[in-house]
Amino acid sequence: MGRLYLKKYTLIALIIIGAISTKAQDVHFSQFGQTPQLINPGATGVSSGNVRGILNYRSQWSAFGDPYNTYAASFDVPIAKGNGRHAYFGLGANFYKDVAGKSDFGNFLGALSFSGIVPISDYHTISVGLQGGFGQYSANLSKLTWGNQFNGEEFDLEVNSNESYAFQSSRYFDLGAGIYYEFKNTTSEFLGSDISSFNVGVGAYHLNTPDQNFLSDTKDEIPRKFIAQFAGTFDIRETKLSIVPSMFYAKQGPYREITPGMLFKIRFGNTTKYSGLFKDGAIYFGSHYRLKDAIIPQVYIEFTDYMIGISYDYNNSELATVTGGNGGFEISIRYVNKPKALQRASFK
Repeated sequence: MGRLYLKKYTLIALIIIGAISTKAQDVHFSQFGQTPQLINPGATGVSSGNVRGILNYRSQWSAFGDPYNTYAASFDVPIAKGNGRHAYFGLGANFYKDVAGKSDFGNFLGALSFSGIVPISDYHTISVGLQGGFGQYSANLSKLTWGNQFNGEEFDLEVNSNESYAFQSSRYFDLGAGIYYEFKNTTSEFLGSDISSFNVGVGAYHLNTPDQNFLSDTKDEIPRKFIAQFAGTFDIRETKLSIVPSMFYAKQGPYREITPGMLFKIRFGNTTKYSGLFKDGAIYFGSHYRLKDAIIPQVYIEFTDYMIGISYDYNNSELATVTGGNGGFEISIRYVNKPKALQRASFK
């Protein structure tokens, strides 16, 4: 029974530690390429389609008992894009909900993003975006057990804990901004490739360092977060193979995250008998490495307008002695309504 007693109090301690650490770190996904509005508001409306919608789910730290579950969704569209040769706008919305531990401790954020997108030439596009939203932290203590409920052998839930069972922090307004640049070449060779593209961006969140009230009457500021990101796709000439490098960097308060990686992409398509048309498809596989934290193998399957991604964080930090390497499972589903999903087949 002593171990049970210790475990219950350990969980309570983890909740308190989590509450403190939220002042310094936001939620994040290992599949950062599938969360464009969470890493750069300037990426809003910048896609190959008329509509883009993405769903994300992440579950981590199951080795501690109740896992941390994070849910996210985003939607964005270009406005007045026309033929894409003149300036246009991007409009998007996104939200995430983080739920952790026995008490369902977590935070919610819903935001709207707006961007101005300027094609510099046929191959170069630059955009600037703003994002505003409202967030809130909350928890339900009725699911926890407390010291005065322990009768020497077990926890008696019939005993009043004299604790406030439900609480939530005050809502806060959050402001973000970002600059995003994209190069895309589909007609001529670049770096020895037939079709190549890459993007790079810098984003910032919590620009207004919002105050939040949590667990006390004191106010805590959420520190600003700065993000830099790069991703590219480079086709290997006369093959169906592409290399897809990417990197993510984030800094918030004293915390930093650096995640480089490389995927390999194999393209495929099905030619119809009469029209000579085919639908694009590809499979991606590879890995990222979050420095001093985790190895992240990933697989993505892309077919027509859809992409499904699966990844797993294998923890290799000092925490691995507790987790046994079990980090986090993640899945994403992306839909992009491509106006040219059917293209002329050009197999080499």
